[in-house]
Amino acid sequence: MQTSYSGHVLLSTADHLSQSEFAGICGLSEAEFQELLDYGVLPVDQLADAQICFSRIYIEPVQTAYRKAKDFDLDVCAAAIFTEYLIQIHHLRRELASLQAAA
Repeated sequence: MQTSYSGHVLLSTADHLSQSEFAGICGLSEAEFQELLDYGVLPVDQLADAQICFSRIYIEPVQTAYRKAKDFDLDVCAAAIFTEYLIQIHHLRRELASLQAAA
């Protein structure tokens, strides 16, 4: 699948991205992204061919957390905690929307 970047806009329909694609879209260095993984904040998916990948639904929370971390001069640990909370909020909003649609 061909993926291209235009600023912060992902021009691909892939549901999952490789580590380098995800880090590039979020504006993170490989080291910053690895620290995020080391904290266990970002869920890792494995495709059928055992390739490690990441769901595109986490792009916005990661981008937001690291943008705020840079704005407020926070370290990677604080950014990881912020990311974790934003991901939880994202999941809760999706669950709420699902429940409202079912009602």
